[in-house]
Amino acid sequence: MTAMLPAHSSPTQQLLNPSIRTVLGRLDIRTNQRVLEIGAGAGEITARLAELVGRYGSVTAVDADISRLTGTAVVDVQRRDPNRDLLPGQADRYDHIVARWPHGILRDPADVIEQMIVRLRPGGWLVLADITPTPPRILRAPDEAGTLIHTVMQQVHHALTGPHGATWTAAPETQLISHGLAEHCIHLGTETWTGGRPGCRLLADIVTHLRPSLDITDADADRFAHLMTDPAVLVGSYESRVIHAHQRT
Repeated sequence: MTAMLPAHSSPTQQLLNPSIRTVLGRLDIRTNQRVLEIGAGAGEITARLAELVGRYGSVTAVDADISRLTGTAVVDVQRRDPNRDLLPGQADRYDHIVARWPHGILRDPADVIEQMIVRLRPGGWLVLADITPTPPRILRAPDEAGTLIHTVMQQVHHALTGPHGATWTAAPETQLISHGLAEHCIHLGTETWTGGRPGCRLLADIVTHLRPSLDITDADADRFAHLMTDPAVLVGSYESRVIHAHQRT
């Protein structure tokens, strides 16, 4: 299998990837199985899934932008926009489905989830990862810097989640149970980020990435980037959520 070399992933992917990796370790993904990944991005999770299913398994990696994905003997890359395209595969096609909330607005998340459930084989796992509406927290900041950090982090949160949030479903139990996925777990994750450490560096990179869509001056953006290198800064990360649900056999 050709090695995949992930490019830079989007801000949403960077925030959700650690939580997805944690949940993958709890699932029974075995060699020779078929996996569908939605919102594959730059392919970091795709590469891990390909390792788990082995050379005779298959991973179908779907994204609206596939320019950063590399196909292999195991990985089938498909360009699909969930707002207008059906997901690949027929009923009972995949042993597991992993879906990361796409960056941007998804008009009908319930319909996309229903498509996933139809394609999931009995006994398989559905994994849904998203960012909750819970606002970020400023735990410690130098004098007069807290207001700027708060403003920027709130704008970033809005840019990532949109006006209605970036969640697959507000009440996952209702839709999942109605389709026979009675066993499910919800994992919420936040971290504490200190200035100069990887979390704050990631936050500074996200602000740079989203700079054209943020209502801040260049001076404020530069000041924020500098604050993210200051060990006196302590912030709470955005809250990620991963739901994994088991299809009855």
